[in-house]
Amino acid sequence: MNNDSYKDIASGYGFNNRFAYAVEAFSRSIGFIDAADLERLSRARVAVPGLGGVGSAHVATLARLGIGAFHLADMDVYNPVNMNRQHGARVNTWGCSKLDTVAQDVTAINPFVELELFPKGLTTSNLDAFLQGVDVVIDGLDFFVFDMRRKLFNRARELNIPVITAGPLGFSSALLVFTSKGMSFDEYFDVHDEQPMEKKFLHFALGLAPAALHAGYMDGTAVDFQMRKGPSLIVGCQMSAALAATEAARLILNRKGLRAAPYYLQMDPYLKRIKKGKLRRGNRSPVQRLKAWAFEKFILAKSVRTGCEPLSAPSADFISPLDHDVSRIQYLLSAGIQAPSGDNVQPWRFAVQGDEIRLASDFQADTSFFNTHQLATVISTGAAAENIRIAANACGMHCDVRIAPEASTGHMATLSFSPAPDAHENVLADSLWRRHTNRKPFSSKRVPAGIWHYLEDTAEQLGDVHLEWINTPHDLSRLSSAIYQADRIRTERRDLHEHFMKMVRFSNEEILATRDGLPLLNLEAGLPGNLFLKATKTWKAANIANMLGIGRIVPLVSSLGIRQSGGVGVLSVPTVELADFFRGGMALERIWLAATHLNMRFQPMTAITLFQLRAMFNEMEQFTPKHRDLLAKASETLSGLFPATASRAPVMLFRLGFGPSIRYGTFRRDYSSFIR
Repeated sequence: MNNDSYKDIASGYGFNNRFAYAVEAFSRSIGFIDAADLERLSRARVAVPGLGGVGSAHVATLARLGIGAFHLADMDVYNPVNMNRQHGARVNTWGCSKLDTVAQDVTAINPFVELELFPKGLTTSNLDAFLQGVDVVIDGLDFFVFDMRRKLFNRARELNIPVITAGPLGFSSALLVFTSKGMSFDEYFDVHDEQPMEKKFLHFALGLAPAALHAGYMDGTAVDFQMRKGPSLIVGCQMSAALAATEAARLILNRKGLRAAPYYLQMDPYLKRIKKGKLRRGNRSPVQRLKAWAFEKFILAKSVRTGCEPLSAPSADFISPLDHDVSRIQYLLSAGIQAPSGDNVQPWRFAVQGDEIRLASDFQADTSFFNTHQLATVISTGAAAENIRIAANACGMHCDVRIAPEASTGHMATLSFSPAPDAHENVLADSLWRRHTNRKPFSSKRVPAGIWHYLEDTAEQLGDVHLEWINTPHDLSRLSSAIYQADRIRTERRDLHEHFMKMVRFSNEEILATRDGLPLLNLEAGLPGNLFLKATKTWKAANIANMLGIGRIVPLVSSLGIRQSGGVGVLSVPTVELADFFRGGMALERIWLAATHLNMRFQPMTAITLFQLRAMFNEMEQFTPKHRDLLAKASETLSGLFPATASRAPVMLFRLGFGPSIRYGTFRRDYSSFIR
């Protein structure tokens, strides 16, 4: 329904102009405001850049307060990920313009509202037009849209236009008002051109909420400055809208009580606390500088995972053929090589021809006993294909994966690409760069059945791939003994020990020189464990440790890891054919990415399933009698816990749960080194 249609409805009720409508539609406000105030609000013009969670709440609140004119700017569309906090996000608005949706909602509230829309969002070129004739600006920009926010605040100050920013912080909101008589944006937040962007984000966060009431109940691992992501709740958005609308009314109606920056306010109904004060020097005050130093040194530095080098999806139109589109090739292949591989050997090969990428496994990358019939390599190649498929969707393309393995050449699949202008970004796209193996102890919090069922459905999207799981302490305790037995085999075999140590990178120089393998700190062994790994680098030393029983510390750690988790899953396929394992690799990666999206912790436990594959190929003679007995006991336990998997081929066993994040990831070689 358009503006004229709403006006026709209003006319049928006898409303023929803006104030006549306001007199009745907003009359219940009289008592807290008077008739003159109501008339003034109906003539007021408010600019709101950004119509996401807080911006759309601002506009809806202001419209019902009686504001008669808006300048609105946004260039985004609604997606399912917006549903938790954005007023205009509904199933029927997915894929629709946020600007058009909010404009229609406002017009439905007030048919006589005046709207000036900026569909390209707020830009340097339209900034002055956006601010022209405006009484107040209310900041609705995303937290990470910093440079444009800074330009907005500084230009508004030059034009003597007050700017209100109310940031949703969990269940709370933090409020600041900037006027030409108070501190400037740059002065208060202590920002300047030469600062790196992460430091600007940090200063903005610290200055926005100096008391940081929300910090005590927020999981900091959900904030990712590199990926420009952070959590938000509708409660905080609605509280922000209430605070911002109150200050807008105060300014427009010239009411008493304005406290411009450096005054601040944070209200947190969850904690039932209010914190207000004055930062006389803004972030330049000694206390704020100390906070910034401590946060940067002890929190921010630890939140940035080494080895993580995210890329943004290309925004330009797809150039066909694909082999002429350099930026897309870089993005797709860089996403592909974020896939996991055994000991980070990176066994992928790509050939870009026309609108296709031919994906192959490098069977020489890992010839260890662990890599049973190269199935671990095939799993990794399938994971790379799934990454590319998700990345293609994120940059406006459809990707068709044709699986046709050729054992002689290593060719696994052909990926074909075509433009898909209506494709919406897959919710897993950000997880491509955040996914990692986490070897730390998880919390004892059980992963509930609902999450497991979601992961089951995720796996089954790839065909006949089955996920079976356990999550009770009793079952995890039984499984831990089986893992201990399997990992004893791993640590007591010379070939596996030497292969593993060949892939451990003990120094930064080694890490940067090879950009593969496992950095020592990535193993999360702690100082004692690191010293043990260094001391047992040679097989001679490791064998002595095994004979003394010290070597059993390693399988014991793996065993305890199972107990210290929220559950364990096993992914399986019907046969040991390469096509099935390729598809299993795609499903494994999709599950892993889904867990990453949920901010959960994930660790593959590969020994027991890879050893079981040896048994499926009737190669038990390759184990010593002692190790055959250990494997038989472990397999019997596994079959009892995962009965459906017993008749299928296991792709991977993994533990899942909640807990701390890691700081040290694995590295990747440059994407171009994988192109044949």
